[in-house]
Amino acid sequence: MKPRILAFADWYLPGQNGGGAVTAIANLIELLGDEYGFYVYTRDRDNGEKRRYAGIRADCWEGVGKTEVFYAPEPSLRSIRRRIWEIAPDIFYLNSFFSRLTVKTLLLRKLGLLPPAAVVLAPRGEFSPGALGLKGFRKWLYRKVAFATGLYRDLLWQASSMREEEQIRAMTRRGNAGSSDDILLAPDVPNPGLLAVPGSAVRPRKLSGAVRFIFLSRISKMKNLHFALELLASAYGEIQFDIWGPIDDGAYWEACQEQIRRLPNSIRVSYKGSVPQEQVPRVFAEYHFHLLPTQGENFGYVILEALAAGCPVLISDQTPWRDLREKTAGRELPLGDREQWRQAIQRCVEMNQETYQLLSQGARRYFEEWMSSSPYRRGSMELFQQALERNRKPKAPPVMQRSAGAGD
Repeated sequence: MKPRILAFADWYLPGQNGGGAVTAIANLIELLGDEYGFYVYTRDRDNGEKRRYAGIRADCWEGVGKTEVFYAPEPSLRSIRRRIWEIAPDIFYLNSFFSRLTVKTLLLRKLGLLPPAAVVLAPRGEFSPGALGLKGFRKWLYRKVAFATGLYRDLLWQASSMREEEQIRAMTRRGNAGSSDDILLAPDVPNPGLLAVPGSAVRPRKLSGAVRFIFLSRISKMKNLHFALELLASAYGEIQFDIWGPIDDGAYWEACQEQIRRLPNSIRVSYKGSVPQEQVPRVFAEYHFHLLPTQGENFGYVILEALAAGCPVLISDQTPWRDLREKTAGRELPLGDREQWRQAIQRCVEMNQETYQLLSQGARRYFEEWMSSSPYRRGSMELFQQALERNRKPKAPPVMQRSAGAGD
C-alpha cells in the first residue's frame, strides 16, 4: 500500500481564486500521485465566494485526478478529526501557518485526539516581511501564543526557496519551535504542461512610445497593485494596463480605483476579472510586460507562467526569481527605490520592437533553463521520505464515506 498523505488547504481545484497554493498542491499531486496516496481536505467553495462549487458533492470523498478530495461545508474540529481517522494518513500536509485548518489540526494533535502521523507544514510565503506586516499585531500575538504552547513542535517545515528557508529558520529560532534539521528545501512543483506553451506566440508589436502592461494576481495589499498604479502615473506615452485576478480585499480595490481615476488620459486601465488557469498563457501572449511589484512570494507561479509565455517581467526583489536583467528576461527591483521602478517602466514604454524581441526570447529561455535544472522532484521526494522516517508505524486501510450526505 502506498504511503498516504492527507493535505489540508483552504482552497483547492476547481477553485480559481486561492492563489499559488492551489497550483502548488495540484502540481505536486500530479508529479507524485503514483508514488503516494494523496487525499485533500478543503472547503466546498472558492476564496471569496458564498456559493458552493458547481458539479461537486460536498461532505463526501470525490475523486479528482490522482487524489481524493473532501469538500467540507464547515471545516469543524469534529469533521477534521473524523476525516483523519477515516484516512489514517502517514503524513499530514499543512499548507499555511495561519490557516484555521492548520490551527485546528495541530490543536487536535496537541490534545492527543489524532492517530500518529508525521506533520509537514508549508508556510507558503507567510513569513516574508511583507506578509507579516499585514495585520501585524494579530499575527505576532498568535505566533507568541502558538509557539509558547508548543503547537508547532515536532514537525517538518517545507521551504520552497532559499529565501523562505532563511525566513522559517529565523521564525522557528525565535519561537523555539525546532532546529534547522526540521527545515527542508523543497521547491514548489511547476506545471509540466507549461513546456507545451509556445514560447514563440505572436505578441502585439512593440512600438516605441506605447506599451501593454498586465497585472495578473489576486487584488490585495500583498500584491501591491496600488504601488504599480502610482508608478504608472509618472510615465509618459501611450500605456494600456489591464488588471486580471480575483478581488481579495474590497476596501483595497476601492483605493486602487480612486488612484485609477487620477491617472492621465494617456494611461488606459481596465479590470478584466479572473482568468481560468488553462487560459493564462494565452492571456500573457496579449501583453508586452508583466508588472507585479509584489511585497513577497515564496515561489510566484504567475511569474513562471509569464516567462513561459515569453512575457518579460517587472517584479519586486521579494521573490525567488533572480538575475532577470542579466539573462535578458526582465527586472527585479527593490520596492524602496521608486526611481528605479519609474525608469524601468519608462524604458518599457520607449522600447522598440527589435529590443523587445530579444527580451521576449530571453524570458522564454530563462523559463526553459529553470525547468531543465530545477530539483523540484527530488526535493519533494526527500521531504516526504524524511517525514515517513518519523512515522514508521503500520496503518489500517482507509475507510472513506463516498455517498452524498455522509455528514460528520
